[in-house]
Amino acid sequence: MTTSIKTPLPHAEPQKEFGGWSSISGATETQRLLICLIDGEIQKFFPDGDLPVQLYPVTRQVEACKLDAAEWLKLLKEFQPTAILTCWSTPAIPDEIASDPESSLKYICHITGTVRRLVPRSFFERGGVVTNWGPLAGGQVAEQALLLALASLRNIGQWRQQIADKHHVPYWDFVDSLRTRTLFGRRVGIHGFGQIAQALVRLLKPFQVKISAYSEGVPPSLMEGLGVKPCQSLEELVPQSEIFFECEALNPSSERSVTRELLARLPDQALVVNIARGIILDEAALVSEVQAGRLHAALDVITQEPISPEYPLWHQENALLSPHIGAPTSDSQWTYGAFATANLRRFLSGEALDGIVSLASYDRST
Repeated sequence: MTTSIKTPLPHAEPQKEFGGWSSISGATETQRLLICLIDGEIQKFFPDGDLPVQLYPVTRQVEACKLDAAEWLKLLKEFQPTAILTCWSTPAIPDEIASDPESSLKYICHITGTVRRLVPRSFFERGGVVTNWGPLAGGQVAEQALLLALASLRNIGQWRQQIADKHHVPYWDFVDSLRTRTLFGRRVGIHGFGQIAQALVRLLKPFQVKISAYSEGVPPSLMEGLGVKPCQSLEELVPQSEIFFECEALNPSSERSVTRELLARLPDQALVVNIARGIILDEAALVSEVQAGRLHAALDVITQEPISPEYPLWHQENALLSPHIGAPTSDSQWTYGAFATANLRRFLSGEALDGIVSLASYDRST
């Protein structure tokens, strides 16, 4: 039977520790799990209380975001975790730990998506292993992208007002007053070709669209294998895109890569759907084009979040806005916790992991 010990760090909330141990020195051969989640993350991803506290021989649970930098480094040095379970609130792994090939830390199991803020590149370079939500989110974010496109084309934002204003007219007149459009047969352009974009391609297939894509460094054969026409540049992709999906990862080369000049080359009445990051596009230029009525926008992300009623497109009829809710959906959040737990179990038993973040994908990621 295991015992529970509480040993709070200075100026920090108490940590929960599980496992029969009385000293943390000289225990590098013991598999140790450090759980760095806040209560809200636990409730979201482990709603049934099935946090993997008994999975490893020794486990400590701490709200690491409440530690200062010195306390965080001290905890990592003294506890010597083999694996860390992380999420949005977890502070960055100090480079002193990340880059040290003698460090006990071998595996970072991240529940959600990007790890750029959390994990230094040096951790990958010295052979550390990182996983994230893997394939779970791509399909759901692609689903959000498809929803935004369909809802914008059918002018969903105006339905309620149109019904209130014109409830006495024949229903067939609404398609004219709403200026509804179809997705079928459209020329679609996708910027980016990671998991989200590839899932989106599969979702778009029933609509018989003509899909082109561009993503720097992605082999054309990968696109062709999914029936997508590869483009050599954004300059080639943009002018032929009646619907333009922004799916590219944010990195130094993609930031503001969709310039004012490129947006001006989109066809009149083209729809821009952004489920990536707001700063990939020249947002001021996009706002101008939408306010002028030349383009339509359906945005799940903007440059400065969270979105508020002060956003310049808030009252635009040709703009549809959602508050960065691509993934996870509320009914699927528990699967992200279960996915992470399964990976922690696999790591402990030496099995292959799912959702591994490669150095190449890290370099391309947001």
